[in-house]
Amino acid sequence: MSCDDTIKRGEIMKTKTWTVIANTGKQADLESGLEKKEVQKPTHISASEFIHWIAPDSHIDDDSLRSLFKL
Repeated sequence: MSCDDTIKRGEIMKTKTWTVIANTGKQADLESGLEKKEVQKPTHISASEFIHWIAPDSHIDDDSLRSLFKL
């Protein structure tokens, strides 16, 4: 099902928002409610850029997180 099909059906696509718990420059620890996950730094950005984009105590949604890895 494409995004257009979902919109035509009137369904709402929800993206999860993650809170950044910690970021070492190599790995970020995220949580959303009871769910937790670790995200490794993409190879195409530096550690300082990774910390900038996924800063501790900030929030990031799934769409933004996916776009960071597609660059």
